Amino acid sequence: MIYLVRHGETTWNRVGRQQGHDDSPLTETGVDQARAAGRTLQRAIPDIQSVCLETSPLGRARQTALIIGDVLGFDPNKILVTPLLIEHHLGYWQGLTQAEIDTRYPGAWQAREENKWDYVVPGGESYALVAERAKQWLAGERHAAITIAVTHAIIGRTLQGAYGGFTPSETVARSHRQDRIYRLDAGRVEEISCDA
Repeated sequence: MIYLVRHGETTWNRVGRQQGHDDSPLTETGVDQARAAGRTLQRAIPDIQSVCLETSPLGRARQTALIIGDVLGFDPNKILVTPLLIEHHLGYWQGLTQAEIDTRYPGAWQAREENKWDYVVPGGESYALVAERAKQWLAGERHAAITIAVTHAIIGRTLQGAYGGFTPSETVARSHRQDRIYRLDAGRVEEISCDA
């Protein structure tokens, strides 16, 4: 069983900046979202000994994983940092807003909107490339009966898509909200609301 958790809201999320492999810290709301995810997982998982907590190497995910681990009483030294869980590389767009992308790279945003699955962001990745990483992670060894994976929006969607056997268009349309957890179990993807 796998629980996917997106990192809490960051300062760049709040102002609409593309993060990709760049980073920004959690806001107070983001910290609250991470705590709520931890409480939701605490209710869902009766035995913390059966859990492996993995996280993307990016700071916003690691900060979220530490908060969740604290709520669960999980030893922070046992959190696994997993490079395959890193977010979609947004290349030259990282740190920019949509308006800034439109100014610097006219037509690029629209081109991506028309074919999100295959469009490779200049200097970065496409959804299709991220999906290959998602499949690789899903095929890897699980270290416990239950895995909590702290991820990001796009890698989270592609993990759901790869696990559930969704088409590219279904995968791109998936949600990976910061106030939801996604349980992957028995071939199904279930969305769970995080209580405040």
